[in-house]
Amino acid sequence: MAEMPMNAQGLTRRGLLRRGGLLAALAVSAPTLLAACGDGGKSAAVPAVGDKVGGALNYLSWEGYDLTGSKKMMAWQGAKSVKVNPTYISTSDDILAKIKSGSSVGYDLITYYQAYGPLYSKKPLEIIEPLDLAHIPNAAKLFPFFREGDAAARFWNIDGKQWGIPMFWSATTLDYRTDRMPKPESWLDLLKPEFKGKIGWVPDATAAFTLGGRILGFDVPNYTQDQFKQIVDLLRRFRGQIKGFAPSFGDLTNQLVSGEVIASFAGWSTVGLWAGDKGAKVESIIPKEGTYTSCDAWAVPKTTRNRDTAYAWVNQALSPEVQAEAAVALGTAVTSPEAVKLLPAKQQKLYPYDNLEEFFTKAPVFGFPDKGRSGIVQHEEWLSEWSNIQGGA
Repeated sequence: MAEMPMNAQGLTRRGLLRRGGLLAALAVSAPTLLAACGDGGKSAAVPAVGDKVGGALNYLSWEGYDLTGSKKMMAWQGAKSVKVNPTYISTSDDILAKIKSGSSVGYDLITYYQAYGPLYSKKPLEIIEPLDLAHIPNAAKLFPFFREGDAAARFWNIDGKQWGIPMFWSATTLDYRTDRMPKPESWLDLLKPEFKGKIGWVPDATAAFTLGGRILGFDVPNYTQDQFKQIVDLLRRFRGQIKGFAPSFGDLTNQLVSGEVIASFAGWSTVGLWAGDKGAKVESIIPKEGTYTSCDAWAVPKTTRNRDTAYAWVNQALSPEVQAEAAVALGTAVTSPEAVKLLPAKQQKLYPYDNLEEFFTKAPVFGFPDKGRSGIVQHEEWLSEWSNIQGGA
């Protein structure tokens, strides 16, 4: 779910995660951080937007999300005299740290993984501003899932204001060699003794605990202490099935192609596509317990000094042509129905674009554990326990 350089295979998905794309999380419980982020509790108003497009656009997000791999975007930037000044992040924490550091750089554009929407938009953080969709007309052309309904209200259109606009998304899958093993029905099939040492895994704490909760049928991401212990035990069992973690999804792809591993835990749908390009028979599936989806959205931080250009750039990024080029370059899915028609046939087949509502019941988007809810294990505890699991403890 997303940091991707144009050669996305080198990523660790939020790092992709997606790209390792869901890697470190925000420790919002730290008192000093909360104190630093308060602005008096005032609710942000929708800012005025004009049409003075051009000049420097200070971008703060993952490498690749600045769309340097899109010819259409680069042509638009040239025509509009827009110069993107990128600052690439290695974890989502970098965004908050840089925006709150008092830097002289006025960042104009960021992205956020869905779980950060409530944190970034509400006090005490409030680091992004609500968007005026009248100046981003392409946002109205997205699939309904990304515009309305429960997920949109939780992560992008919060309390009646639009804070982020989804563009990059993908699902966590089980990727397996169809010529080396039977089709798995369950994630738990990977725990069979005959697969010991033959399972691949790209390390990511949020991905692991989210998927663990899905497999056990818990209320993701709000786990009781007992449920959390069960997930930890399950993840340790999966850890026992691997020789070592793959550094990135590109490495995982190569392991599947070579036959070093024959299946992946917490994989990625694009791995099957990449492996197929290299001649391996790999299929990416969603087992019976389901999975989850990661989604990154555009947002404008309060530090912006070139709001007009940020809006125009996002609107262009959401155009079907740019979305399709970005999806090919980054290995992500598109949020626009019109963009689907422009994808190569093999990439159109990655997701059931004709029935996304049903797909998202099998692979929902989730947030972080509810803050302040009694008895719920918080995300910081996920990260702490993950270091033990990853180290084999």
